[in-house]
Amino acid sequence: MKKILFVLFLLPAMAWAQKGKEIKPVKMHTVGPKESLSSIGRMYEVNGRVLANYNNIDYDKGINIGQVLKIPPKGTTLDQVTDPSTQVVKAPAKKEEVKAPAPVAKTETKPAEKIAVTEETGTPVYHKVGKKETLYHISTLYPGTSIDDLKRWNNLASDGVSEGASLVVGYKKETAAAKKTATAKTEKPVITETVKKEPEKKTPKDPEPVKPDVSGKTIKGGAFKSLFESQNSNGQPASEEGALGVFKSTSGWSDGKYYCLYNNATPGTIIRITSSTGKFVYAKVLDGMPDLKQNNGLLILVSNAAADELGVSDSNAVCSIAYSK
Repeated sequence: MKKILFVLFLLPAMAWAQKGKEIKPVKMHTVGPKESLSSIGRMYEVNGRVLANYNNIDYDKGINIGQVLKIPPKGTTLDQVTDPSTQVVKAPAKKEEVKAPAPVAKTETKPAEKIAVTEETGTPVYHKVGKKETLYHISTLYPGTSIDDLKRWNNLASDGVSEGASLVVGYKKETAAAKKTATAKTEKPVITETVKKEPEKKTPKDPEPVKPDVSGKTIKGGAFKSLFESQNSNGQPASEEGALGVFKSTSGWSDGKYYCLYNNATPGTIIRITSSTGKFVYAKVLDGMPDLKQNNGLLILVSNAAADELGVSDSNAVCSIAYSK
């Protein structure tokens, strides 16, 4: 009788444990600008909260551009993707005293090791380019990596990348323990007599020559002026006026390569931006502006180096822009 009661006690827990495991994703979706859990759910006929629970996401915090989501089958319910550990299983009424099973010890999982991506020594780290991804978007996924780093590591002459391409986005440092293990595997033990060696005399190296300053600020407006003139001669002129915002970037401070985020022009377009002070810069469009609350009412976002060149200190300064379609 005790065995029967024990089995009846475990049946509800076993049923909940099966939920969620059999639900396999039908597709992977990369979050684009202005997309939300609700809009993506409507696209695949799945409730937004079901999509959040299925991907272990807090529904109230939302999602980020470039985030990859697993899409459950059409018609999946909220109960099917709810973590079984949050469900309360009621035990049947006790007819006789039944001993509860011993608790299972939980094993702690260590957080994933952070990868240093700015060093050019060690094991290269690769990123597979997704649909509509740009160099700017990929650089935001790996802190400390700039667009110029990506172009240098992958021998890219332009800002364009192809979907499915594998890009080097950094280098993972080898730990001292890993190096010691690798050395122990490759080296063969050799029995020799101990001989004291005199320390090698290090000859002082000549100081490296100072490189001349090649700052792009010697070009009025930045390094993209000639590209703007080339595009302007072959396209249809367009212009707008409105408020500008500022985003942080490591580019432009020394090489005059200014960048911007703008919704009405394709990536790679060069835009001439003129501030109310009369100063102007030529900036390359990296991507559209993210659909964030702080960007409401803004016409364009420029890098902080470009804002400094324009003499702009706040995020709502009036500017005018010109480019060719």
